[in-house]
Amino acid sequence: MKKLFISCAALFVFLAVNAPVKAESVYGFIYKNSTEAGEGLSNVAASKKGSATCTSYFGIVGVGSCGIKDAAKAGNIRTVSYYDYETKNILGFKKVTVNAYGQ
Repeated sequence: MKKLFISCAALFVFLAVNAPVKAESVYGFIYKNSTEAGEGLSNVAASKKGSATCTSYFGIVGVGSCGIKDAAKAGNIRTVSYYDYETKNILGFKKVTVNAYGQ
């Protein structure tokens, strides 16, 4: 019974760590390093870039603020033209960076 409980707990942790939080075009349980396009928000030429990063440790603890508004604030951008996501995942250590572009 103890082995069954430990096996179920390990499976739960594995699935929780690797569960996608949004529709991802590329998905990797063990390793992922990709950049995914966001949406175009305006027709303003992009002359500035701002980034915001958040990190998840094995799906148990998540820290940081990685919203589009945070990235725009970091880059001193008033009008966001478009944004993208950079995702790196190595065995449950996941880092997501949102890049905002605009003026």
